[in-house]
Amino acid sequence: MEYDKPFKTYDELIDLMISRNIIVSNRSFAKRALSNMSYYTLVNGYKNTFLSLDGSDMFVPGTRFEELYTIHIIDTNLSSILLKYILHIEHSLKSKISYIVSQNYGVYSDFAQPVNMNPSDYLYLYNYSSSNGQRRNILTRIKECGINPKKNLSLIHYKNTKNHVPPWILIDNIPFGLSIKWYSILKSNDKQYVCDNLVLSSTLSVDEKKEFLLKALCILKDYRNSMAHGLRTFENITTYELPKNPLLSLAPTLIHEREYLSNVGKNDLYSVVIIIAVLLNDSYLAENFLRDFVFLFYPYIKEKICFCGKSVLKVFGMPEDSLERISSFSQAKYSEIT
Repeated sequence: MEYDKPFKTYDELIDLMISRNIIVSNRSFAKRALSNMSYYTLVNGYKNTFLSLDGSDMFVPGTRFEELYTIHIIDTNLSSILLKYILHIEHSLKSKISYIVSQNYGVYSDFAQPVNMNPSDYLYLYNYSSSNGQRRNILTRIKECGINPKKNLSLIHYKNTKNHVPPWILIDNIPFGLSIKWYSILKSNDKQYVCDNLVLSSTLSVDEKKEFLLKALCILKDYRNSMAHGLRTFENITTYELPKNPLLSLAPTLIHEREYLSNVGKNDLYSVVIIIAVLLNDSYLAENFLRDFVFLFYPYIKEKICFCGKSVLKVFGMPEDSLERISSFSQAKYSEIT
């Protein structure tokens, strides 16, 4: 049988790259890179995104292997940075949900009973809003996480040694996406508590905060899942969009209206950066977020990618002055909080 993708040696792969318009100036370096990262990761993984000519396997003339390698390294490191701070926001959301649920509905849940049986159960059906029509299904899925703790040691410990599992223990065994759904069915006042403590704004209405937060969380969830599965950070992988007016009000130094109208900061990689900057409400974390970004991008700040003539920030779909914008935003935000 003649296979579609037969084995190729490193030299054969390098010759294949050269035949596709990729300049390989140092074959020894290319071999070392290919021995650490697959050809697909370094080459095929990027061609359909922004490098290849339409309808062809041929790369844009002037594409250098070293630039593909650099972009991949930046892409990988950027994913690690974003994943780290999305995790902080996930923990913050879960903390606020568990706090308001515990305060208003108690710390007991009977995992052997359906969601509508016990009014003393914090997962009791009528403790939550039915406005989106998913209340019962979401609460049932949350209870299932309590029934099957998998490898969550805290939840297993509580089930084996305590007479109840409080919300702040249960929610740690719940995926980010399901936590967002739990937030989505909170009653209006409970949801407002979460919004007011995540979206810090004295000018937005409660409804505007709620709209922004739900869409922002869904965007983070979609990008986190894609990055965790190795997809490129600059691929647009979500259908959710940040609402224009709340976004421009919350982050005027991070995004301009003309950029939003040209689809910058709406649901792309830069929107993830904006959301993290807006929802990180800890000055220490915000300072570290900025430092991580500077450390990653500053060495390339004046460099242009030859094949497209763009800066590295532009290649990733972000404004040229992104680092300055994040710095100015953080300074203004935390001076106001202080």
